[in-house]
Amino acid sequence: MKNASFHAIVEDLKISFKFATRNLISYILALLGVIIISAILLVLVAAMIFIPLFFVSGGLEGLIALFTSFGTMTEAGFTNIAVGGLLIALPLVAPFFVAIGAMFGMGREIVESEGTSIEGVFTWYRRKFFSLAGGGIVLFLVVLGPLILILLAGSVIFGVEFFGFMIIGASPASYMYPVIGALLTIWFVVSTGLLSMLFPAIIDGHSVLDATRKSIKMSIQYFDRVFGVWIAFMAILGACLLPLTGFPWVLAAPWPWIALLSVLAIPAILILIFVYLPALTIGLTRVYMILTADDDEETTPQEDGTGPNFIGGL
Repeated sequence: MKNASFHAIVEDLKISFKFATRNLISYILALLGVIIISAILLVLVAAMIFIPLFFVSGGLEGLIALFTSFGTMTEAGFTNIAVGGLLIALPLVAPFFVAIGAMFGMGREIVESEGTSIEGVFTWYRRKFFSLAGGGIVLFLVVLGPLILILLAGSVIFGVEFFGFMIIGASPASYMYPVIGALLTIWFVVSTGLLSMLFPAIIDGHSVLDATRKSIKMSIQYFDRVFGVWIAFMAILGACLLPLTGFPWVLAAPWPWIALLSVLAIPAILILIFVYLPALTIGLTRVYMILTADDDEETTPQEDGTGPNFIGGL
């Protein structure tokens, strides 16, 4: 069933969380493994960036002087640094996008066979490393691109203090905060929804560009089903995080309430990482396979030779 309905979305969520909890141990071990690998790669990438910078700037003192000089830069100089920082951030975040993408590989295995293995995530990590990294970079640029543009434009119009306004909400341009916040929230939901089929398509054997086009096409063609499931998962995430992220009223609350939130934060984060994230990968992968099960335009053969049989059926 490709069209969305309340029953279909609820069924998607039930199946996703059911099989995420059923394969909880595999996901925990796999996540710990890919996090360690991603952290090692992050250190290596950071070393490739900052070690040459260390020698070019003239050692530790030159490197410290370089970073401390940012505080006296003009708006144009600060804008250039912001753009440069974005370019440096892309290779640093790529390993973690590969880790998340590899989880979609595990989700694919679960959707097709109702089970997975710890080795599976490392197989997907190795086999699809560059494709998943490219998909993560596309996602990073599309989702955060407007935010970067707003920050750069704001710095030109209002000065460097606009960055402080966006972070702590204190600026002469504070009247724009609700509008900017609403626009960014809408863009985040829409852009991530349009690219929600990106990683499942890459796992399915498509290139980064083809997967991007396919994800956008599917999100528009089956708008109700794709965005219905995506918004449902985002609503669950928001419901879990909202009590933990209301900093203004949390700081003003009595200390027992703050202590209670601090205690609840740890299990909530663990549940989000080891249950919610796997359920998300399973749910999106299952929707992708449902929507492409009878797609006449699908010409790429499945890498493992399996057909459209998967948990929950159509």
